[in-house]
Amino acid sequence: MEFFSFLPIRLIWLLLKVGERFLANPLVFNSVIISLSKNPIMRTNPLSFLILLMLIFACSEKSKLQSVHPGDIQFIKVDSIQIPYLGLLNLMDVHLSTGQLLFYNQQKGQLVLGNMKGEMIREFSKQGDVPDSYGFFPLGAGKFSSDGKTFTIISNQGVYTYDMDGNLRIGGRHKISKLPAFSGRASSDMEFFWVGDRILTVGAGRGEHPRNTTEFYENYQSLAWFDTLERQVEQFMKLDENSVFRNGMAHDISHLTPKMAVAHDRIYFVQGIEPALNIHSLNPPYEKVRRVEFGIADYSFNQGEDFKKADPRIINPDMYSGRIENLKVTDQYVLVSFFPGIPEHEQAKYENLAWVEFSDKSRKDYNPRMLVMDLDGNLLTELEIPLQFSERQWLYRDGYLWFLAPVNLEEEEDFVKVYKVKLGK
Repeated sequence: MEFFSFLPIRLIWLLLKVGERFLANPLVFNSVIISLSKNPIMRTNPLSFLILLMLIFACSEKSKLQSVHPGDIQFIKVDSIQIPYLGLLNLMDVHLSTGQLLFYNQQKGQLVLGNMKGEMIREFSKQGDVPDSYGFFPLGAGKFSSDGKTFTIISNQGVYTYDMDGNLRIGGRHKISKLPAFSGRASSDMEFFWVGDRILTVGAGRGEHPRNTTEFYENYQSLAWFDTLERQVEQFMKLDENSVFRNGMAHDISHLTPKMAVAHDRIYFVQGIEPALNIHSLNPPYEKVRRVEFGIADYSFNQGEDFKKADPRIINPDMYSGRIENLKVTDQYVLVSFFPGIPEHEQAKYENLAWVEFSDKSRKDYNPRMLVMDLDGNLLTELEIPLQFSERQWLYRDGYLWFLAPVNLEEEEDFVKVYKVKLGK
């Protein structure tokens, strides 16, 4: 840059050679700033001094993040909220300033509102053939508005925003000739993100080609934009060229469904059960910033099956496979929770167990964990997730992690519990 022509060689050398770890030391940092301020070249060229300070501060902030000690990052339980309710609920969203929590009863198709005082406010259904219905099933978790006065539900049918009494405020069906058939889950591991008047969400599904053909993987698109003004849907983000799902094998549809988050003008996502973080620019052409392989030593996952053996009509996930359960991005970290999978030689002892029993036993035997990375995907530490926290149903809001408590198989409970957790020391 032109302004560097004003700098003496010794000063340029100082800028390049002062290590990030030294700038993180307050005494060294202050001495560098004082020395620069006294330099005659800097004093006669204030613009150069200002730009140089900006570079040093940027370097210092990066150093602070990279110098995080693994022992400084751990789960700290701050509070728990227990709301009386008989039945199974999925956690959708939390709104801290208004003290509201949004749940979904998948068995009844009902939306449930609670508060942080431990009270259930109301429940209502917007499912079925009624004018203000979102259709048969939410595509992902519902989300509160910034002021907490409304919440939005997205579905294959359209986008719908309701008030706290369940009245439709705005929204309706997509205006497209052929509705997509996206796969969904009405809980916090399937969060959508507002970007202006558009919604970015997971847009994965069966597609027009069978999963036991090469065409399926060549045309597969993981994400989608919902334009809430034009009511249009646009799919994008093909499989990465290095993805295991392009290995010439057939893969279960559910194994491909991504976990996704939007933050810092980037799209962060993991492609289904594949242990790799993909970071892309938020804006077209969605340039790939980085792809990071996790390299988890004990993570074993399904590699697919021969095209000739795969039945394209059946969705049958491998319950022994490792799974990426959730992904969230905070101001500092990328957080990825996962189940490592059950080695083949250990699988026999889980045969003939019902799914709920299998899930409970396997997570006790093979504890789910969480990767804590910086915003570029560099691993900082790995944490075991306490068994009282769901490894799938958790979210990040207002500086805290909010974990739904798993189902208690030992005794029936007439309440739902959510933990408020800080990530720190």
